[in-house]
Amino acid sequence: MSDLIEVSARIYSVEEYFEIENHSEIRHEYEDGILIPMPGETLDANEIAQNFVVALQKTLRKKGFRMFGHDVRTIVRERRIYRYPDVVVSASDTIKDIRHVTEPVLIVEVLSESTEEVDRNKKFRQYTALPSLQYYLMVHQNTALVECYQRKENSQTFEFNFFDKLTDVIQLPALETSITLDDIYEGIQFVIEEENAPQA
Repeated sequence: MSDLIEVSARIYSVEEYFEIENHSEIRHEYEDGILIPMPGETLDANEIAQNFVVALQKTLRKKGFRMFGHDVRTIVRERRIYRYPDVVVSASDTIKDIRHVTEPVLIVEVLSESTEEVDRNKKFRQYTALPSLQYYLMVHQNTALVECYQRKENSQTFEFNFFDKLTDVIQLPALETSITLDDIYEGIQFVIEEENAPQA
């Protein structure tokens, strides 16, 4: 099955977009009138996103945050750009509408062949332009590797770190918590390619 994402040919109003989403069997992101169908995800990608929620949700709720999976829409730019991050965290007191997250503090995208370029480029620029965002994490699903962008204190810029050992701990001071790669990849079996495997 192809991983290519076909976007809509016509321009839709925000109202039409909301109406389509209310009745559609698949989710669509929305960018300046264009509908972008969300591709199906792998079992590993789904499990990795769930691992974030399982590891952090109870702790974050006690600290005044709410955490959502990829079926919750995030407003990136009002009436222009709406996204469905794999995981999003927002302060509880900023949530005014049961249908949208408007001020995300942390966003996680699990990379795949069909979405990696958009996640690294377009979404990176859009997400990090949000004044509320403190962390953008891009998580590889075929190897233990997390790319973390963290906003510098009182700054418009983000600093980059990567984590590639299961024992690594990602500190999230703005959320007063942390998460290990072992938590993120719990239950995931990576395929190890042997360079010198015998030929059949």
